[in-house]
Amino acid sequence: MKKLTIVIILWLCLPLSGITGEKSGDHSTYVQHVEQAFILMFQGDNLKAISEFEAALAIEPDHPEILHYLGMAYAEETFWNKAVESCQRSLVLMPENIEALYSLGVVYFRLDQWADAAGTLQRVIGLSPQHARGYEMLGKSLVKLRRYAEAVPILKKALTLTPRAAGLYHELGTAHLNLKAYPEAIENFKQAIEYGPTGYAEPHYGLGTAYFRLGDREKSRTEMQIYQRLQKQFAEYERLTRLTRAEPNNLEAWTELATLLMNQKNFAKAVQVFQRCIELAPNNANFYHGLSRAFMNLNYPKHASEAARKAVQLMPNQAILYNTLGSTYAMQGESQKAISAFQKAVELDSEEPYYHLNLSRLYQGMGNQKLAQEHYRVYEYLLSKQK
Repeated sequence: MKKLTIVIILWLCLPLSGITGEKSGDHSTYVQHVEQAFILMFQGDNLKAISEFEAALAIEPDHPEILHYLGMAYAEETFWNKAVESCQRSLVLMPENIEALYSLGVVYFRLDQWADAAGTLQRVIGLSPQHARGYEMLGKSLVKLRRYAEAVPILKKALTLTPRAAGLYHELGTAHLNLKAYPEAIENFKQAIEYGPTGYAEPHYGLGTAYFRLGDREKSRTEMQIYQRLQKQFAEYERLTRLTRAEPNNLEAWTELATLLMNQKNFAKAVQVFQRCIELAPNNANFYHGLSRAFMNLNYPKHASEAARKAVQLMPNQAILYNTLGSTYAMQGESQKAISAFQKAVELDSEEPYYHLNLSRLYQGMGNQKLAQEHYRVYEYLLSKQK
């Protein structure tokens, strides 16, 4: 980003050598507005960036690149009609500005003007045949227009340029579904789930629909149940996110959000939320324990150990905390420390089968078959008692 800013600003300053007097002063003011606009835009303050771009263009209105950036800033703030106007002004001055064309196509898409979006994005890929984002948005526009047969090759081309893109697989699955090509739809929806983020609900709905149309009611019901569960989780996530923004010291809301994220296996966000919980309640062992588990799932055993040790210090008589601590040590290859922690867990709760299983596996890895078998037999016995 910084490199781009410097290049643009230097280009804008080039005419200075040929400008004198009042015009030179005006151009200098123009450049200052543009520089400030880019700084604000890269900081995420689009509203102030818009004001600076507008002030610059009031001085020198015929800069296609700056008009394009103004359009992008408008779009970021969902001022869609202003974004259209700004991009169109840019294209009058530079008709083959590929990125301005792409931005205009995206804005048309957001305005549900899918025919205009498709026409604009066709121009993008015509000018730039390897423009991955152009193919993606064109494919989505054609799906919205129900031109499914046309969408399929466009989306396939997009996937050759950006493999493993979950959203593209979902769109391609949707196109195949509407073309009654159900096996292809199922394959693409499965790919969308595989490559998509945790909690990606929509492909499950597509799968459920495809299975239903193929007559497989059981699979259809399963996928629809997953879809409904993920939709509920997403709604709860949105509610808790809004609540924590509105009430940043609401510990109960942060705790619920952390639990939800762990259930969704969204461990990176869970780390951030547990850290916020610890800021609000620094002596709560459960938050350190949750943080440790999140770090373990992200494969950061050192950080996980630090959090688990803190949890043990705060609550030294909880077996599960020692079990988690032992697991973090085992991940780092510190077998003796792991054994000590697991033994402490067993000492505090000898009826929990999985503590014995962890000891059995650790002894097995160390070559101590006798102790491995002893703990495994205890594990099997305790497990049978729970049935």
